[in-house]
Amino acid sequence: MITVDEVRRKLLAHWSSRRFFKAEMAGESFFPLLVPFRKPGGRELLENFDEVKKWLRELKKGSRLEKGYGYDILFTTINHRSLGPQKIPDRIIVADRDNYLRLIDKKQEYQQFQNDLQLVRDNQPQLIPFIVRQPGKLLKYAGCWEQLLAVCEYFNHNPQPNLYLRELDIPGVDTKFLEQHRKIVSELLDQLLPPAAVDSSVTGLAHHGFERRYHLKYDEPLIRFRVLDPALSPLPGMDDLSVPFSRFCHLSLKCRRVIITENKINGLSFPPCPDSLAIFGLGYGIQQVEAASWLLNKEIWYWGDIDSHGFSILSRLRGIFPHCRSFLMDVKTLLKHKRLWGREEDNQRCLDELTHLTSEELKLYNDLRRNRYGINIRLEQERIPFADVIEKTNKVFCDWAE
Repeated sequence: MITVDEVRRKLLAHWSSRRFFKAEMAGESFFPLLVPFRKPGGRELLENFDEVKKWLRELKKGSRLEKGYGYDILFTTINHRSLGPQKIPDRIIVADRDNYLRLIDKKQEYQQFQNDLQLVRDNQPQLIPFIVRQPGKLLKYAGCWEQLLAVCEYFNHNPQPNLYLRELDIPGVDTKFLEQHRKIVSELLDQLLPPAAVDSSVTGLAHHGFERRYHLKYDEPLIRFRVLDPALSPLPGMDDLSVPFSRFCHLSLKCRRVIITENKINGLSFPPCPDSLAIFGLGYGIQQVEAASWLLNKEIWYWGDIDSHGFSILSRLRGIFPHCRSFLMDVKTLLKHKRLWGREEDNQRCLDELTHLTSEELKLYNDLRRNRYGINIRLEQERIPFADVIEKTNKVFCDWAE
């Protein structure tokens, strides 16, 4: 038998699921609203007569008849074989919106919803179809719509602003508000801005996705590289450089080859090499360099650990630059330094099928996956003696420049 609290919970479900709002905004009839419940049967009336009477008294106390607002109870009369004629609830109905809102204690929130809806209609009517589809957005950001619409107005008049969030001069809106409301602002701007003002290749908010999608400046990650040939240094003695990634993409440095190392210290200590530079410390962020199209015309070499992840990163890089070659990532190097082998943790190995390795690299990767040389072995690049690095550099790179 339904209680007053259960009646309220059933009615709240229409609010929480937004069915009430969708009907309101679509102009559909929502009231009178029927509350489903289980009626007591004949056997229950006989065996639990006092309990049923108590339930009925409590149900009446919560009704509009007793409280002045709320639900109405419509009764029906049944002829009980033992108890005679009995009036029991047949339907529980909420007659109109006002009784509904008072019963679920949402009158103030509904008024805020209407106020915010009118703000949208007055300032950005193009957003109404979006609000009709997702009225929950209007509720979730209740009281914030004046600022949200001001942000929309700014971007409407200033698409692709190329400024930091701190520099946006929007009355009543500060940087913290924008930072805290990126998600909803992004959804609104997608409804309003022309395609040319949105970078559709950016699909998430992570890694400054909001700023990149709507053409704002941000504190970019730096990419670090070394000029390995003194003749290429932009200034005398300046060989270790860090620049914002977007600047790196447009550098187009005049060098013959680029050596990418997984390990930062190996990039810092890489031997001098004619007509070359070294990029280091990217790890799985290696795919960032895809945006640096000037690298397409350079020799690309990759030096990573001889382990599952080293070959995984190599495969990713070669997916971007098919002409990329590996450096010190062969079986000869592995076997020569057996005493320097380490181990990969079981739960940290890459066991994927890699599609951009040469036949020799793929064989070594599969041998490592299948533990041909030992359980989870690896040779970290920084363990290789520096004399061997110099010897290999001279053999592979320096002789070519002579």
